[in-house]
Amino acid sequence: MALLKQFKLILHSTNYLQFKPSIKYYKFFSSGAVLTSNENIIYPNVKTFKHQHITLISLNRPDDKNTLNAGTVDDLRKVISNFENDPSSTVAILYGEGGSFCAGFDPCELSEAPQDFLQSHCQKPIIAAVSGFAYNAGFDLCLWCDLRIVEENAVMAIDRKLNISKSKIFLNRLLKTVGYSRTMDLLLTGRDIKSKEAFECGLANRVVACGSSVGQAVNMAFNIGKFPQQSMNHDRSIIHAIISEQ
Repeated sequence: MALLKQFKLILHSTNYLQFKPSIKYYKFFSSGAVLTSNENIIYPNVKTFKHQHITLISLNRPDDKNTLNAGTVDDLRKVISNFENDPSSTVAILYGEGGSFCAGFDPCELSEAPQDFLQSHCQKPIIAAVSGFAYNAGFDLCLWCDLRIVEENAVMAIDRKLNISKSKIFLNRLLKTVGYSRTMDLLLTGRDIKSKEAFECGLANRVVACGSSVGQAVNMAFNIGKFPQQSMNHDRSIIHAIISEQ
C-alpha cells in the first residue's frame, strides 16, 4: 500500500503537472511588475515572459481593450522577432491583459494595418489565448496564430460600423478557415461570433472556462514542446506553403 501511494505521488508530480496562472504567473502579468531577468522583457505596450521553452507575449493596453496603436505594432514586431531568433524557445502564447484579447486598431492612430503587418507567418508555432473581444485586427491576429484557445465569453467580429476595408490577407485567412458562406455572413452582417460557433466552424481549437485560456495554452505548449521540433516545423511550413498557393 505504501508503495502504491508513493507511485501515485510520483505520477502526479511529473506527468500531470498543471500550469496555474492564477498563482505566480497571473500575478506577474496582472500587476505590471518588471522582473530583472534577461528572459523577461517589458516594452511600453507588450510584455514577454519566458517559461522553460515557452515565450508568453501579452498585449498590455487593458484600458483600451488592447487596441493596436503604432507603438504596440512596433513592440509586437520586436517580440515576435526575438522569439523567432531564440533557439531555446519553441512555442509562443499570445494573449491580452485585462480580460480582452484585442479590439482592433486604435482609431485615434491607425485606420488600417501597416503594410507589412501579419503578412507572413511566424517561423515557429504561436497559440492565441483569446478572452473578451477579438475585433477587426484582433480577429486577424487570432487567425494569424496557429491555434486558438478561446474562453467561453470571447467574441470575434468584423465591426462594420467602422468605414474601413479589411486587408486581403485577413479575408483570405478567414475564407480558408471557415469557408465562403460563413465568411460572407460575417463580412456582410458584422455580427458577433461566440465561442460555441467559433469551435463548430474551426475558428477555435478549444473552448475553455473564463480566465483559463492562458493556463490551458501553456499546457498545450508543453505538449508541443515534447516533440522533435525540426520535423514539426518542416511539416508546418509545408502546410503554410500549400495554403498560400491556393
